[in-house]
Amino acid sequence: MRRVIVICVMLVVSAMFMDVAAQQVVKKRIGVYAENGNMVVAEATTTLLVNITVEHEVFKPGPYARYAQKYFGERASLVERDAYRITDANVAVLQGEAYGLPFEADESGDIVVTESPVQIDRTTSVERTPDVAAREAAEAIYTLRNVRLELITGEHGEGVFGGGLQSALEEINRLESAYLELFYGSRKLSYERKSYVLPIDQNQTTSVIARFSADGGLIAKDNLSGDVVIVDIRPTAMSYPVGDVKGTVAYRYANNAEVSVGLGAKVLVSRVLPIYEFGETVMYLKPTK
Repeated sequence: MRRVIVICVMLVVSAMFMDVAAQQVVKKRIGVYAENGNMVVAEATTTLLVNITVEHEVFKPGPYARYAQKYFGERASLVERDAYRITDANVAVLQGEAYGLPFEADESGDIVVTESPVQIDRTTSVERTPDVAAREAAEAIYTLRNVRLELITGEHGEGVFGGGLQSALEEINRLESAYLELFYGSRKLSYERKSYVLPIDQNQTTSVIARFSADGGLIAKDNLSGDVVIVDIRPTAMSYPVGDVKGTVAYRYANNAEVSVGLGAKVLVSRVLPIYEFGETVMYLKPTK
């Protein structure tokens, strides 16, 4: 019983700390004032940075795709694909005083990677039917696998060891992959990350920043062929410090708001961020720390 009570107390204390963390206030002095001998004209505004990463896949079936099940026991795709999908999204406050940006703000464009087919050297100029060509390619794959196994177990190729063995295995793997592409096709992947800068308007809690199409990726927000990418801001209920009635020093307190980025009804990312536009201005008699 005592243990249960202790656990309950710990949970209550943890909840209190979580509530304090959620209520943590970000503030900024605003207005015209002197600081270190310089005149400062300051305002508190919030700009969001949204990063979205899109994968572009181009798949071409292999010329022997319909023989894959016959020789390897599993089907290969016969359908070409050229499609986009969103693989990652993030949102953060973009300001001089960083609030822990989880990514580089200025990085965008093509990032990664292609897997492209490797050409196989032909050993004969004799024209073959697809059936014969597929059977010969399958036999070549099994031969390569047997040779690799014999090299690894030491049953083949005396004196092949060290760097020579590694080179031989790498070449076998390369040739096997090239032959398998004849059955299972070639796949090319590329990634693009686009950044969207969104200044906050206190009269607007929902903004369309782009559209997305499986056929074209991220497209302009006025292109009606895609689904909308939406930034939704939901300010939370917060309490702010009480200033001085006759104070002349102004501080703008940010509101902790839940900011989500969605594709239609699907939420891609959601974070709690400090938004000045939905906060309050508090007056003090003198500057606060």
